[in-house]
Amino acid sequence: MSKIKAISCHKILNSRGDWTIETHVELDDGAVGIQAIPEGASKGEREAVSLPVDKSVHIVSTVIDDAIRGENPEDQEGIDRMLIEMDGTANKHHFGGNSLLSVSLAVASAVSNSKGIELYEYLSAQFYKKPFSKASLQFPTPVFNVLNGGKHAHNGLSFQEFMVIPSRAYSIDKAIEIGTNIYHSLKTKLIEEHLDVDVGDEGGFAPNNLTVPKALEFLKAAASEQYKPGKDVFFGMDVAAESFYSEGHYKIREENLELNDDKLIEYYEKLFKKFEIIYLEDPFYERDYQAWEAVYKKLGNNCMIVGDDLVVTNTKYLKKAIERKMINAVIVKPNQVGTLTETFDFVRMAQEAKMDIILSHRSGDTAEDTFIADLAVAVGAQFIKSGAPVRGERVAKYNRLLEILAINNPED
Repeated sequence: MSKIKAISCHKILNSRGDWTIETHVELDDGAVGIQAIPEGASKGEREAVSLPVDKSVHIVSTVIDDAIRGENPEDQEGIDRMLIEMDGTANKHHFGGNSLLSVSLAVASAVSNSKGIELYEYLSAQFYKKPFSKASLQFPTPVFNVLNGGKHAHNGLSFQEFMVIPSRAYSIDKAIEIGTNIYHSLKTKLIEEHLDVDVGDEGGFAPNNLTVPKALEFLKAAASEQYKPGKDVFFGMDVAAESFYSEGHYKIREENLELNDDKLIEYYEKLFKKFEIIYLEDPFYERDYQAWEAVYKKLGNNCMIVGDDLVVTNTKYLKKAIERKMINAVIVKPNQVGTLTETFDFVRMAQEAKMDIILSHRSGDTAEDTFIADLAVAVGAQFIKSGAPVRGERVAKYNRLLEILAINNPED
């Protein structure tokens, strides 16, 4: 049985040109696991704290290295519980969620390399507590963020993401092809209207002078060139409503609107009648619980009401959302909570509640990190968010899914 030999950490740059950390976990059989940590621009108030990188580098390379060197790397849960207990805080502010997660995920990668198996196979065995079965392999459908606003751009558009979602009936390679084709059609249509085609943090276009309805009109027009909306492709929005919430009202400035909870629900209903929307993420501020309950009651039968900042990949908040019937789908971002084990616990709870699972990147990411692609396959997630089909750090996740497909279908 291999043991953890050494842990080291250093700082690297992410896709926004900000510093992050990369951790190396070396086993005594020579296997190494490497993990960089993403970071979001739009964060939930209750996410695990991300410490400054220099402090994290020191903590991982000294304190954590001293503590878990010699431990059994295959005891993922034991290592993660040790990390959690060492930190000793609810939001990981002592050691930092970024520090803990880098070690937790790198340990899993090291073991998969030691065993000579694919990462998704090892993660699946850990998650389901039984050997991986190729027969159970399930690929997530990509959710492509092709128009950016909110904190992902500086274009005055209140809503943060506008997405195209291929039908779940399509294979992963066909779904990626659909998203890519629509992305290029969208670029052409924006150029025809003399709008900017510069991109935001996640690769989506970020033109000025858009409103929410106008953004959706562009998406529908681009999709309709080759596909049928409502059959081949659908639409989604990450509203990130907390970013334009103030004192009980939601201010959509580009339309000169200041709406209370009921009026914002009416606003969503009008959009749903005009566009084939099946995905609504963070439609209200994360502590506006009555509004979440109301929107779920009105729209939840025909749409995914997706919790991100509401639940921050944390079972404590997910339990409340389930009990109060606020959502039917969840975003999963491991760096919101801090360890792989806590992420697994969250996914299991959501699955038991019959919720759809959406594995997600962050706006500050790295092209070397494809962990969420393997994780999405390992836990049988229905969807994956990795941005637009451009920029290396976004495309890397989609390409990893295509690689996994090729591994399992070599004749293709």
